[in-house]
Amino acid sequence: MSRYQFSVGSIFPRCLTVCLYLWTSYVSLTRINQIWYKFLVSVDVFLVAIGLYTYYKVIITGPGSPLDYDTIKVYDMQAVESGAELPPEFLSRRSITTKRDGRFRVCRTCHVWKPDRCHHCSRCDKCILKMDHHCPWFPGCIGFNNQRFFIQYLLYATTYSIVIFLFSSIQLLHWFNTKQYEVELIDFHLLSVWLLGVAVSVSLSFFTGFSIYQVTKNQTTVEMHIYRRYREELEILADTCGSINPNRDNAYDLGSTMNNWKDLMGERWIEWLFPIDTSRAKKNRNTLDHKGLYFELRGDINGRILDNMNLQDRLLRRLTPRSSIDQ
Repeated sequence: MSRYQFSVGSIFPRCLTVCLYLWTSYVSLTRINQIWYKFLVSVDVFLVAIGLYTYYKVIITGPGSPLDYDTIKVYDMQAVESGAELPPEFLSRRSITTKRDGRFRVCRTCHVWKPDRCHHCSRCDKCILKMDHHCPWFPGCIGFNNQRFFIQYLLYATTYSIVIFLFSSIQLLHWFNTKQYEVELIDFHLLSVWLLGVAVSVSLSFFTGFSIYQVTKNQTTVEMHIYRRYREELEILADTCGSINPNRDNAYDLGSTMNNWKDLMGERWIEWLFPIDTSRAKKNRNTLDHKGLYFELRGDINGRILDNMNLQDRLLRRLTPRSSIDQ
């Protein structure tokens, strides 16, 4: 029974999204005649095709999880609790979020070490790398691997809804201005598409704007909601590193809107506009860089924090020489 419910919960929003695209496209192409038809078809087909492609790109790519990497799996939770099993050095020396006792974060459900910005999603029942939020429209989590495609999809969907609203408005205005209402009823299919265009354009515009704002701040939705806990984690580092202001913007803010935007969306404008692999992703394909396991930090604290974490990591490993990580 639970498997059936899960299947319905996964399939329904995807089918609904496809149906809304196809239905609004069909109504627009068959009911709108006040716009040059070749232009109407070109714009409509392009936005529907790239929108649906990017929608499924978000789903197929997935957010990414620590479970995808054998090197950060936990083999013995009791050993972790006793301090006999430690995370790999590449992770512990480049991570800034720890527990109150100074130990590295671990997920007891997934049995993995939790990198910075990683959180366990109760809906997906697994840890998600750089988790932004769980979106019921896909359905699934938006995280490190698919956040860029998610932003692109929002831009495509917002553009499509605005275009459909404008095109249907032109057709309805023509119907009203020529007083066709005196001889025929309004086209209810076109009217429903217009109403849908109004609602979706307004709601998506606000949500897309908010999501882009988060990208320019290099901040996830989860981090926005747990900012108090995040500040406490920075305060722990401030006690040891010194001269770190936990009240300032988050440590992942790279100093400018453009730097933060490029960190997620890519270096070139073509990577911003189209759902293709970024040059950075191709370059780091065979490395652990830019895989969501660690992140570049704000310039003014990057060196101090990483030096401090390296020192703490060496001291901790010296105190636990039988760490399973060295075996």
